[in-house]
Amino acid sequence: MLKDELEELFGAMPQMVKDKLQPVMDNLLERAADLDEHGTKDPEYYDEEREDIMKEVHKVKYLNDQWQIMNSKKNN
Repeated sequence: MLKDELEELFGAMPQMVKDKLQPVMDNLLERAADLDEHGTKDPEYYDEEREDIMKEVHKVKYLNDQWQIMNSKKNN
């Protein structure tokens, strides 16, 4: 569930961003896969871990947005 959402999000990012942030994205995908697999056993843990993962995802999205802004300024 969460892993699929993240794969879709990360897949839409430009290759340059993927290249720079691949280790971070791989870690987040691994954590999401573990959460999807074991999270149903403890709903409280699932909610907390999902929140932590999403905080990191927001950082990746922010970096992607910043790269796009810098790239658009460079092209203008």
